[in-house]
Amino acid sequence: MDKSWITKAKWSRDYVNGVNNFIEFASQSQNSLGKILCPCKSCINRYFHSMKDVKDHLEHNELNTKEQNDHSEKFSNLMQDAGAELYHGCKTFSKLSFILNLYHLKCLHSWTARSFDMLLELLVDAFPKGALLPKSTYEVKKIMKAFDLGYTKIDACPND
Repeated sequence: MDKSWITKAKWSRDYVNGVNNFIEFASQSQNSLGKILCPCKSCINRYFHSMKDVKDHLEHNELNTKEQNDHSEKFSNLMQDAGAELYHGCKTFSKLSFILNLYHLKCLHSWTARSFDMLLELLVDAFPKGALLPKSTYEVKKIMKAFDLGYTKIDACPND
């Protein structure tokens, strides 16, 4: 099936024809209730809807292609970091494994962002030129964000 309509403007004839062709194509794989997965930005192929509702979603919501591209780019960067040597000739750690180990120590021992920044600065100076080390806690957190681990902040004192 031709997917070039996805990148067209929603008001263009190509987009409208593409939506109609998609609905026709998807109708061949509807479930027992006559519903199909909706690929709109809100549903992200997680929810089944009637073909009329899917058509409405596609005409009024954008497809989730930008978000999918962002995720695939982040995954690609992570895989590249996982295979990258920390510095030329290093066989013990990849860039990613070293950063993960450092961040794990920071979390286990409740290091402040400032103390972690100071450690990173020291490591950048100590390692050979060209070592793939982040220079700040912010850079480490950007890398860690790609893992989407999330956390729940717990207030230690409920009386505050």
